[in-house]
Amino acid sequence: MSESKRSLQFRPQILFTNEQWKDDLLRQYLGRLNLADDHSNMSIVSLSSEQSSIISDPIDHESSNEISNDVYDNVCIGGTFDNLHNGHKILLSTAQLKCNRSLTIGVTNEQMLKTKTLPELIEPCEKRIHSLNEYLNDIDPYIHYNVCEISDPFGPAIVDQTLEAIIVSEETIRGGEKINEIRLSKGMKPLKIDVIKLLQEDHKENKVEENKVSSSSLRMRKLGTLLKEPEPRPHLPDKPYLIGLTGMIASGKSSIAKKLQKLGAGIINVDMLAHKTYENSNMPAYKKIVETFGKDILDDNGQINRPKLGQIVFNDESKLKLLNSFVWPEVRRLLQIEIDAMKTKYPIIVLEIALLIENYRMDQVHQVWLTILDEKEVTRRLMERNNLSESDALKRIEKLMPTNEKLPYANVVFCTQWEEEFTMEQVKRAWKMLNEKFVK
Repeated sequence: MSESKRSLQFRPQILFTNEQWKDDLLRQYLGRLNLADDHSNMSIVSLSSEQSSIISDPIDHESSNEISNDVYDNVCIGGTFDNLHNGHKILLSTAQLKCNRSLTIGVTNEQMLKTKTLPELIEPCEKRIHSLNEYLNDIDPYIHYNVCEISDPFGPAIVDQTLEAIIVSEETIRGGEKINEIRLSKGMKPLKIDVIKLLQEDHKENKVEENKVSSSSLRMRKLGTLLKEPEPRPHLPDKPYLIGLTGMIASGKSSIAKKLQKLGAGIINVDMLAHKTYENSNMPAYKKIVETFGKDILDDNGQINRPKLGQIVFNDESKLKLLNSFVWPEVRRLLQIEIDAMKTKYPIIVLEIALLIENYRMDQVHQVWLTILDEKEVTRRLMERNNLSESDALKRIEKLMPTNEKLPYANVVFCTQWEEEFTMEQVKRAWKMLNEKFVK
């Protein structure tokens, strides 16, 4: 890369700097901006340690990894970089200030996100890389950026001989040290490790958020908000306004429905209507189900034993579809009766439907609201609720559409992972949005 000076489109009047940056480093940086001969007309403001925390707040580290004023040709950093926030920008800006030529950035892919909070809401890796490239080139287009997808915690840092330094946060110091251990084992020169403090969050919206500025907190704030504008439904009447509440089995749909009911929504459990279609031999779907799946699914009273039927259909997708074909036509008839009976009282009616998306019933509601939950917690709840073994619970989960395939259809997302108070906050947020924007 050529050593050409950089030219700004305007002449800055003020330069804000952390007090720990030495004068010779500032002069070097101004020279790179083609301002070295013009800094006499510029005010240079050195911030106090407290003030500078919004820009960069270096810390000491016992392994002599304290942040330095050194500048390197080739620097690297890594992270998820979801929802670029001030914490990310501190890390990125520090790396840019310390980099003369090339900045390598490893962006974690989907394989590494399973332990993150609300991984379902993390943007795709390609989108995160695109956002990074846009931001970096907007701030400093003269550095060469190598923004790449990584599937392990180390990425290019353990193979690129040209790298000289790595910028890490307090949380990832050990990761930087591990990288150097691997580099040394390969006969490579260790990287200089510069550590920056995490930016503290002074405006937490709820007590379950972290005390630092983080992507996970920003994802939490998306819960109960409108993530996607609803598609027009000209075939549906404006009132009542129908919400399809769906989600993974044992993910908290009924809990969300009860909270919406407290706020004034009419609730129809469509899954319960489905059970009614075969609750006795007089119901339309009863005969078809018994003829198809055999009399072994009947209990001593001649009623269909739902757990036995579930064991059959949840282990065979074709049989589940066949069951739905028997049940759904009658469900639609019963559902319309319920809606007609409730529409004069409730301007908003929530339909709780487990297989709304799987059965392509999205056009029967104005909006799709989705509950998501960590798979381990889903498994635990399902085992407890249905008295299943772990293997049986996992088999049932595996037969269902994964949450990440449902998300593109969702207008609003909830998560019941935390205490009831936070779940209620999500529901109130969604209810307020719904009434202000869609139901007049």
